[in-house]
Amino acid sequence: MTPPAASAGAAPIPAADEPAPKTGRITRAEIVTPPEFADCRPAGHEAARVGGARVELTTTDGGITRLGRCYQQIPLRLMPPFALQDEPASLLYFITLTAGLLDGDAHLVRLHARRGSRAVVTGQAAARVHPSRGSFATQQWSAKVEDDAFLVVLPGPLIPYAASRYHQRGRVDLAPRGRLIWGDVWYAGRYSRGHLSERFVFDRIVQDFEARRSGRLVYRERFRWDGPWNEDAIQWHFGGELAAGSLMVAGPVPDDLAFDAPGVRAARLPLDTGITCLRWCGPPAIVTTLVARTALAVAGFWTGGPGAPPWLLESTALAPNHWFSKPPMDP
Repeated sequence: MTPPAASAGAAPIPAADEPAPKTGRITRAEIVTPPEFADCRPAGHEAARVGGARVELTTTDGGITRLGRCYQQIPLRLMPPFALQDEPASLLYFITLTAGLLDGDAHLVRLHARRGSRAVVTGQAAARVHPSRGSFATQQWSAKVEDDAFLVVLPGPLIPYAASRYHQRGRVDLAPRGRLIWGDVWYAGRYSRGHLSERFVFDRIVQDFEARRSGRLVYRERFRWDGPWNEDAIQWHFGGELAAGSLMVAGPVPDDLAFDAPGVRAARLPLDTGITCLRWCGPPAIVTTLVARTALAVAGFWTGGPGAPPWLLESTALAPNHWFSKPPMDP
């Protein structure tokens, strides 16, 4: 699908190692290939799909966050922001029109949160990474957050299938007073399948995330996981559990933040750059709940102060059919 000139997206700020963005169709030329996958570029992969979105978030005179310039390209579809009654933030989520990330697929999402915007950006369901035979699948995100904009990005849990190869990349550009929460949830794979279990039998996962504030690097995380894992590797990386989650918080975090639960290993790591990292290992349902609930609680603190309700979770206008819905915390 080739967009008309009027559909051009907001111009993002590229990292030094990525191609300059375009205002038209998202192409393979905009996708960054890490060195770990340099020998399996998917340029000639006939069935692979390149899609994504360029999204600008602005505000109305009444302070409601809405879409500015926007471009979307299948297999991703962008739902218009939902402005729920009595909620300080709008909800914007992506739907993947295929069965997940297939071999050679690439999703590119660029977000520009304008001054004063308040939004949660998420996927409707978990991302499933299918087996890779000659290439790899990737999701690549970038976000520019202006002063006094608050943005929560929760892409959703990731489920690596057997023999899958996956690259997740994130680049964040923060203004001095911009705030952002980024969340990740990693599952062991399709583990509940008896003798067909795909517990930690992926081929390779590469995560590469950087955040800068006013051009200064304030956070960087990069890892490469080579599978399949034996029990020692599972113990080392996941503490012997089936899920791991993390939040990168660029903004204040309340001292009395409740982020733990029975049966879960949790850690809070404040950095001298003003970033706070929160980590979990435990059962998938509980880890997923903690990541979403904690992210939205911190965002509620930003807009309402101590004791304020979390974004979205207390709303009666949101049906509990999203992965980030608030389930019971009973293990």
